[in-house]
Amino acid sequence: MTIRAITALACFTFGAVVAPAWARRDADAALHRDRAHEEAFARGVRAWTAQSLDEAAFATGSDLFDGEWLFGTHVMAVFGFAQTARRHPELRDQHLAWAEASVDAILSERVRRFDRDRHGEDPLRALEPGARHGHAAYLGYLGAALGALRAADPHTRFAPLHDRIAAALRARVEASPNGLVATYPGEWYPVDNLAVLAALRTTDAHDAFVDAAVAELAERYVDRDTGLLIQSVDATGQVVDGPRGSGTTLGAFFAAYADADLARHLASAANATLGRSALGFGWLREYPAGRDGRGDIDSGPILFGAGLSASGFGLASARIANDADRFAALWALATLWGGPVEIDGAFQWAVGGPLGNAILFAMTTVEVAS
Repeated sequence: MTIRAITALACFTFGAVVAPAWARRDADAALHRDRAHEEAFARGVRAWTAQSLDEAAFATGSDLFDGEWLFGTHVMAVFGFAQTARRHPELRDQHLAWAEASVDAILSERVRRFDRDRHGEDPLRALEPGARHGHAAYLGYLGAALGALRAADPHTRFAPLHDRIAAALRARVEASPNGLVATYPGEWYPVDNLAVLAALRTTDAHDAFVDAAVAELAERYVDRDTGLLIQSVDATGQVVDGPRGSGTTLGAFFAAYADADLARHLASAANATLGRSALGFGWLREYPAGRDGRGDIDSGPILFGAGLSASGFGLASARIANDADRFAALWALATLWGGPVEIDGAFQWAVGGPLGNAILFAMTTVEVAS
């Protein structure tokens, strides 16, 4: 073997050992809910949500997706702030204030616009009798986030709105022929309906109904071969898009608020069916082995089968399934892709932008009910 070959082998071996260890360096603090780490992460997310964000901050090329990403940034921020407020009493007041500021943003006309334009009906007016559409994403995600906030602060000023949203969504589930509330006209997504059920569960007024609805959703829309969540269906409940990683892992996150058993089932299925690793780095496939697709805005980029969204949401699945090795491997990949930095006590993923930072904050701080 030549000196050049020996040197190359030594460099590769060193990199294979050192790079994963470097990339995993904060995983233990995140996994074990270190207060200083979660406080720094919250400050990083607040640096984004304190700005006057609008659709132009995302530039996806689609007005709808720009609006969804603006909405999603504040929704996930509410989850993260509420989850850390509940866990760390010394952070409670500040994080609750930040969570309520993001709820105020969600309720603003500029954030409601994407949903209103798609439906031709304002989602908040859709709480009134005679509303024509389901609004499962806007009302479901908002309702679930308000539930997380209410768990941290039962006396939040948004409790009456949470109750109204839950009551409206329950009526739509009850009236639905496929057991789901439509996200947009003609579009039904089981993952969004797990947010709907989380919104209901967290009011403590619909438990028996949610138990039955969760059982029906699991029976009809969890794929029996893989244990993964079906991505989308039609008005009759027939599959339009089959089981995928992005819907399953985000579904596990919402199920942590709706039904602990289903959350653990989806998380374990995602890890077992889609989880891959090499050299200390981990990822989740968007599609089960033997099935391929081009992905979409929900999946994010797919590289050699690895889904960006599935892998990011998969941090919540690893936590829910109590899989420390999977969590550390996914954290390592996030570090490799995202470029974490901490400046003046604020932790951010340099390439994550407002939505990526808010999602990872929510995913890494979730807890599932016992």
